[in-house]
Amino acid sequence: MKSGKILMGFLAVLGFVVIFGMMGSVNTLAKPPGDSRDNNVGKKLWGFNVLAVPQDDWSQDDTVCSNNGNRIFFQRVNSGSIGTIQWILDPNANQNFNINDCDGTNDAWAKVTVNEELCVYVMVRVLGKITDSLTIRCVEIIEEGADDLCLIDTETFNKGNSFTKIMENVFDNEMEEVLWELETSTGFRHAQVWVFEKLDNCNVQ
Repeated sequence: MKSGKILMGFLAVLGFVVIFGMMGSVNTLAKPPGDSRDNNVGKKLWGFNVLAVPQDDWSQDDTVCSNNGNRIFFQRVNSGSIGTIQWILDPNANQNFNINDCDGTNDAWAKVTVNEELCVYVMVRVLGKITDSLTIRCVEIIEEGADDLCLIDTETFNKGNSFTKIMENVFDNEMEEVLWELETSTGFRHAQVWVFEKLDNCNVQ
């Protein structure tokens, strides 16, 4: 009888272990494939789409993004330079994320501001046609802290479901700036940019 109770207790504990293990697996699998499933990556905080469109003047004013819906627009090209996304990491930003300039169709320039107090990874995946690809050159213009903002130099991404880390930030209370220079050789149309929590080594002060 005593051995039966011990066995029942063991099975109950084993059941809890299996259930919690499955919950952890479901949480990991709930994220899209790629770097977003790394152990040091937390929840998604924000995201926007980069769209290459036929129009050469999407918005009436570069600073008016009422029609952007978390989207940045560039003019579509079959091959060559698409444009540049300027990232400003500002410890005094009045909101965590903001697209300041959504329209790069005319001047090939867009601007995003992120609260520098956030500890984040910025990742990309290319959608669109099966043949689509996007080349990103990450350039650190102002890097004041101990973090290494650009995790790549220049890399080409093909259409796929996986996210790849492009940039990271840790809180160092300094204004910083990064440029993403975008090119294509395949008539690129659509990419997703998602920002995730960074769970380790988040403060270098």
